[in-house]
Amino acid sequence: MNALVRRCVARAGLPCIWRGKCYSSGNEPAESNQVTPMLRHLMYKIKSTGPITVAEYMKEVLTNPAKGYYVHQDMLGEKGDFITSPEISQIFGELLGVWFVSEWIASGKSPAFQLVELGPGRGTLTADILRVFSQLGSVLKTCAISIHLVEVSQKLSEIQALTLAEEKVPLERDAESLVYMKGVTKSGIPVSWYRDLKDVPEGYSLYLAHEFFDVLPVHKFQKTPRGWREVFVDVDPQASDKLRFVLAPCATPAEAFIQGFYGHQLHDVLIAPGTADLTADVDFSYLR
Repeated sequence: MNALVRRCVARAGLPCIWRGKCYSSGNEPAESNQVTPMLRHLMYKIKSTGPITVAEYMKEVLTNPAKGYYVHQDMLGEKGDFITSPEISQIFGELLGVWFVSEWIASGKSPAFQLVELGPGRGTLTADILRVFSQLGSVLKTCAISIHLVEVSQKLSEIQALTLAEEKVPLERDAESLVYMKGVTKSGIPVSWYRDLKDVPEGYSLYLAHEFFDVLPVHKFQKTPRGWREVFVDVDPQASDKLRFVLAPCATPAEAFIQGFYGHQLHDVLIAPGTADLTADVDFSYLR
């Protein structure tokens, strides 16, 4: 049992009895489970240290460097698991481009600004925004613009480079650097890739985060007669190849607040981890 679990149980004065459901996103339990490398990794981890939080589960499933869902595959488009609005129409991105220019003017026309995108997908949204910047070149001619993309997926960063970068200018790559890739866009604007937002240089910046906050790891809680209790993920003792949500000392309605998507369909978040997207409900009133 890990230290966090021990502290929670000790504070509650409860015996270590974990109970929970074996399914989450769907209305019925899944009949079978694909034993993925991620599932084997999670089961070994849980058996070694005890149940893990939902936040730790999401982090492992989505961004584990070796087996994570976002790290080694293209999950967007018709052949993927979901489609985002920039992939449907360029209008959304172009309107954002106009808005960014308007904000830059309203803030005093800084001599330089950084466009920072968190989780850029295929780079489609930034490409649409840059198209507007090119069309408004006479307005932006005195401004030094640079693009900064925060992306943990090597696969997606390569797709973004194909979308944005000028083919005639070789990309600079350094896997050990905070800026792991650099290039120049097709319109001549410098573009850089980072794994963490804190590595983006300081300066006047405009931020873009579309379809991003709902995939950040979240902690899940349930209110009980003894107060709020955190929900964990554990191995199902009745099925050696399944995981379940658990709560000490009582069960939890596991289908709320977090969902999985595979092939554009709802997918049980505890089935075949690492093969489906996980998304959490976001209360945007808390984002400032």
